[in-house]
Amino acid sequence: MGLADFVDKFQVRRRVKLGTRCTYALTPLGKTKAEEFAATGPAWDVLAYLDENHQSTIADISEGTRHKEDRVKEVLKRLISSGYVKRVVTEV
Repeated sequence: MGLADFVDKFQVRRRVKLGTRCTYALTPLGKTKAEEFAATGPAWDVLAYLDENHQSTIADISEGTRHKEDRVKEVLKRLISSGYVKRVVTEV
């Protein structure tokens, strides 16, 4: 079972809102999963991108993974809900 399959099995337990002034980074659990799995798919692409680039905006992740921003937002919500990614508020 790949990471995308693993993440897809989790239902979103709480409503996750993505901020406009936020960057996103891996949690320690997400870092472990990014290093363990060698899967394909959008969830894996986002985890791998964040593992290599650390904190990134949705636009940066979208550009780096070549997935549309809407798809990246959907994946980020699932990864945040699953505890793999955390939202980091950026100071203005």
